[in-house]
Amino acid sequence: MPAKRTEPRAPGGNGGRPLLAGLERLVAALSYLGAVLGVLIVLAMMAVIGYSVFYRYILNTPITWTGELSGYMVVALVMLGAAEALRRDDHIGVDLITARLSETARRWLEVWGLLAVSVVALTLIVSSLEMLAYSYDFEVVSEGYLEVPMWIPQGFLLPGSALLLLAAINRLQRLALGLDAPAAGHMPVDD
Repeated sequence: MPAKRTEPRAPGGNGGRPLLAGLERLVAALSYLGAVLGVLIVLAMMAVIGYSVFYRYILNTPITWTGELSGYMVVALVMLGAAEALRRDDHIGVDLITARLSETARRWLEVWGLLAVSVVALTLIVSSLEMLAYSYDFEVVSEGYLEVPMWIPQGFLLPGSALLLLAAINRLQRLALGLDAPAAGHMPVDD
């Protein structure tokens, strides 16, 4: 009988599974690209808001369109950054209860959460496809000062949701293969 592997696997390891490694590389690259685009959006948003503040308070000439544009940028930022946050396990979580659970219970709770994320991501994909088609076909524009064709800001929902779904599937596969243990929580528990 061969000896059982006892040394711990590296957190980023894939246990020698090439298909999983390929999916992980794909999810990591696409999520990282989304995060980089998110950083660029934050920088652009800072410039737009700075421009607006300068004109409003220094030149006493308010700019009316910056709030609308910033709102669209926030949507893009959230949708492009969600997959990287999930991949890195950086989403906000309530660990008051989960820190007290056994590793098996935490694993099942994480599986349930990832399945919920997957359902939401699939729902967003289907909804955004319908919404984009409608907005494009009927040439819907925003009601604000910019009159932006709505398919442009809505367009971030589709790739963001698809990336989120890929990241959730990747984490589910890792959990199913026993490669990731759910975090026990960040706060110490007093007994």
